[in-house]
Formats: sequence, structure tokens, C-alpha cells
Amino acid sequence: RRLADAAAPAGGASARFDHGAWDRVLKRHVHAGASINEVSGINAVDYAGVSTDSDYDLYLQQLAEADVDALPPAEQLALWMNAYNALCISLVVEHERAGPDVLLQSVTHLKKDGTGVFDLPAGVVGGKTYTLNQIEHEQLRQRWAEPAVHGCIVCASASCPNLRPEAFVASRLAEQMADQMQTWMQNPTKGLLLQGASRVMLSRIFLWFADDFGGFDGAKRYVRTCGVGPDVDQALGSGRTAIRYFKYDWTLNRMPSASTAIRGGGT
Repeated sequence: RRLADAAAPAGGASARFDHGAWDRVLKRHVHAGASINEVSGINAVDYAGVSTDSDYDLYLQQLAEADVDALPPAEQLALWMNAYNALCISLVVEHERAGPDVLLQSVTHLKKDGTGVFDLPAGVVGGKTYTLNQIEHEQLRQRWAEPAVHGCIVCASASCPNLRPEAFVASRLAEQMADQMQTWMQNPTKGLLLQGASRVMLSRIFLWFADDFGGFDGAKRYVRTCGVGPDVDQALGSGRTAIRYFKYDWTLNRMPSASTAIRGGGT
């Protein structure tokens, strides 16, 4: 399914999901312009602030009680992308609420009994417990032929596309997703970097999920639609251009000044 084909039901009235609580959390606790190791231009998260924000716990409750099947397609897509981001943050918050003395350095350190973080129960949506992998692969990638999803879901790491400082909403979803891709490709430390006239560095996500972008050549064509400049466009249109991929930095996308461990629950 494509977002462009997911028109609202005839008659105008349709079910909607209120992402207002999540929107307020993002606006309060996501801060632009951070640098972590070799990656810059990161939208970093104040995880300690999120953990004490009552709107955050409210949103998790709303996700758990959502009637997902009653929502029209675009509403479902917005919900699942927001849910992925919120539940990924929840894994970090719940880990640090438990009281470890050392701050979490990477979401990949949350493995338990040999199970990686992306296969751990992350939270409840619509009365069912999901892992991050189940949301990404079953609810998003299998149901939607929308490569831009990869620019919208964020696994709490420095090299991820930036966490958008507002909630995804169905009424603006195409615009928001296009903006996510364009912003990502404008970041020369984790999105796209032109090195000379015939070498382009891309996010490793384009390697891992090449099939979602139509293969190697399809990924090059897709990136050319993401607001890149004429030099990049020319390079990607050339069969002589070498494509290489950034090393992926899994360091937690924590706001650098947020050095106080999370304690307790939400207020």
C-alpha cells in the first residue's frame, strides 16, 4: 500500500487518533544540533525529562488502548511510526528508571537472556504486546510500500535519522515524511555526503534495506527525489559513481548535557 492511495473514507468523517500527548513530549524533550562522536546535527533526547513527563505515560496508555483496526490507513501509518519511536524511548526510560548507576550508552546494550533489544517486548499497542521488530517489519514494512518509513522511525541511536520534534499526524503525513527524508539527506555525517564527483556516502540503512528502495539502483533513484543538490543528483545519476556507506554509530541519542540518571516514574 502507498500513502498516496490511502485516501480518507468518503463522506469526510473518519476515526482519528489523538497524538497530542506525544507531540507535547517531543516538543519539550527533543533538542536539535547535538554532536555525538563523529555524528553531528542530531536531534537528541532528554531521557530524564521524558521519564518524569506525565504526558509520556499518558501516551503509552493511549497506545495500549487504541482501536487500531478502526482507524483509516493513513491514521494507522502515523500511529505505528509514532508507536515505534515512543516504545523505543520507553525501553531506555524503563531501563534507567530501574536505577542503574551507569547511564546506558547504547540501545543495543539492552539485550536480555541472549535476546537482542529489537526482539524484546517493547510495549502495548491496541491491547497487544509488540517488539520493535514486529512494529517495523510486520506493521510497517510488510503493509506499506513506503521507503520513507526508514527516515521516520528512530532506534535511539546517533546514526539514525533524526527523531522528529513533533508527532506524525495523518493530515500532514506525506509532507512530514518527505521532510524527514530531505533533512536526513542533508546531513553529511549520517545521511549523504558527496566525496568528489564520483563517490557518494549514504546511510547504511540504504544497504540494510536496499530492497525497500528498489535495490541498489533504486536507492540511488530514490535519493535523487529527496531534495539533493544538482551535484549530488548528477553523481547519483552516473553509473560510474561509487556508493559507500557510513559506519553506523549506535551510541544513544541522549542529549549530551543530560548526565543525570533517570529515577522513578512519571509524575
